[in-house]
Amino acid sequence: MIDRVPGDSGAPRSVLMVLYFYPPLGGISMSRNVRNVQYLPRHGWIPTVLAPRHPAYHLQDPTSMQLIPPGTRVIRTRSVEAGHVRPAAVRLATMAGDAVGRLGGREGRADAATDAAATDAARASSAPAPDAESSPRLVERLRRLVFFPDDQVGWLPFAVIAAVRAHRRTPFDAVYSTSSPITSHLVAGLVKRLTGVPWVAEFRDPWIGNALAAPLPWLHRRLQVKLERWIVGSADRVVGVSEGITGLYRERYPAAPEMATITSGYDRGEARTRPPRAPGDGTFRIVYTGTLDRPVELGVFLEGLATFAARCPDQTGRLELHFYGSVSEACRAVVDRYAGTATGGALRFHGFVPRSEALDAVANADAALILLGSGPGMGMFIGGKLFDYIGQDQQILAMLPRGDSRGILEELDWGVACDPDPGDVARALEELLATPRANRPATATRSYFPVGSAGRSGRGVASSSSSARATSPGSGSQATP
Repeated sequence: MIDRVPGDSGAPRSVLMVLYFYPPLGGISMSRNVRNVQYLPRHGWIPTVLAPRHPAYHLQDPTSMQLIPPGTRVIRTRSVEAGHVRPAAVRLATMAGDAVGRLGGREGRADAATDAAATDAARASSAPAPDAESSPRLVERLRRLVFFPDDQVGWLPFAVIAAVRAHRRTPFDAVYSTSSPITSHLVAGLVKRLTGVPWVAEFRDPWIGNALAAPLPWLHRRLQVKLERWIVGSADRVVGVSEGITGLYRERYPAAPEMATITSGYDRGEARTRPPRAPGDGTFRIVYTGTLDRPVELGVFLEGLATFAARCPDQTGRLELHFYGSVSEACRAVVDRYAGTATGGALRFHGFVPRSEALDAVANADAALILLGSGPGMGMFIGGKLFDYIGQDQQILAMLPRGDSRGILEELDWGVACDPDPGDVARALEELLATPRANRPATATRSYFPVGSAGRSGRGVASSSSSARATSPGSGSQATP
C-alpha cells in the first residue's frame, strides 16, 4: 500500500481518504481510520479526509474530535441516508395506517347497521390497520430495497462531486477507501474513473458471504456480485485486515491486482495505568466493550456462565461482568431470561460511552471479554477490541472459533480461549479465575504496535508486498465481533 519510508528525501505525496467512520462518530472503525490519518504523514503521505457532515450513525462520540491530528484537512459533505429519512417514513406510514383504520371502522359500523348478516365481514374489515409496530417493519423492507448497497448510498453523489473538485484544485496522488460502508468504495472508484488517481480499497470485513450481514433480496445479491467484482478489479491495490479476508479475496479473484494484509493494531499512547484496588476487594471484574447485537452468541456465553455458577457457586458471588456499548433489543431479551438468577445478578450494562471511558474500564478490569460465535466464515473475523485489550496488557477471556483471532492469541500466548459452547465457556471461566495474572506485557516483541508511536516500531503501518502482513493502529471490523 505504501512504498515510502521515513527519511525518504522525496516530497510528501497526498492521499484522499474516503472515511465514513470518522470523528465525531464513535465505535471500532473510527479508531483505525483516525490513527491511519495520524501516522501516514510519518511515511511521506499527507492525508485529506472525505467524510459526511451529518452522518446518520447512532454511535456519536463528541470527545473523539480530539483524536483528529491538528492541521488535518477534512472535507465534510452532505449525505442523505436511511437514518435521516427513516423517522419521517415511519411517521407517514403510521399516519396512513391510522387513516385506513379509521375509514375501515366507519365502513364496518355502516355495514353492521344495514345488514346484520355482514357482521363477521365488518369485523374483518375493521381489523387493526398498520400501527406503530408494523409500520417500522414496512419501512425497513422499503429501506432494504431502496438503499443499496447500504444505508449510506445517499452520500455518494455529494462525496464524488466534492472529491473531484478538491482534486482539480490540488491534485491527489492516491485515493484510499475502506469498508464498511461499501459506498466508500463506490465513491473512491468513481473518483478514480473521473480523475485517473490510483486507488487502494480496504476490506475490514468481506462483503459477499459475510456471516454477520443480513440476507439481501435476490436482485441485490446479483448486483452485489457485479459490484464487488468491479471494486476489486478496478482498484490498484486491495487490502484485507486479516489473513482470512485477504485469502478469501485472492481465491475469489485470482486475476485481481496485488493484495496485502494490514492488520489492526494498538497505540501505546492510549495505555492506561491499572488503578489500585481497595484492600479486601475480592471482586473479579470482566469487561466487554462494543455493541451487543448478536443474540445467539450472547446466549451461548450466558448459558456457559450459568453452568459455571452451578458448578462453582462459591466463585459466582465475586464475579461481575460489565458491558460497555449499545445493546440490541434481541440481546436484551436474551439477558432478561437470566434476570433473577445468579447469572443475571453478575451482569452490569453501562450503554455506549466515549472511547477513553471504555479504555479506562478495560484497564480497571481483571479480564476483558471477546464474544464470537461459530459458523461458516466466522473464523476470519478479528474484532478491533482484541487489539484494544492487548494494548492495555489485559488478560483476555475469548469465546471464539478457530481462526484468525484465535491464531493471534496463540501467537502471543495470551489469554484463555474457548469454543462457542456453554460447557467450554464454563471451563474457561474456571481456568481464568484460577490462573494468576500474567506479569509480562501482552506483546513482548511489540507485535501489532504502530510504527513511530512512542518512538518505537512494530510491524509497520503498511506494505507494498502482496504477501506482507503489516499493522495499522486502531480497530478494524465495523461488525464489531
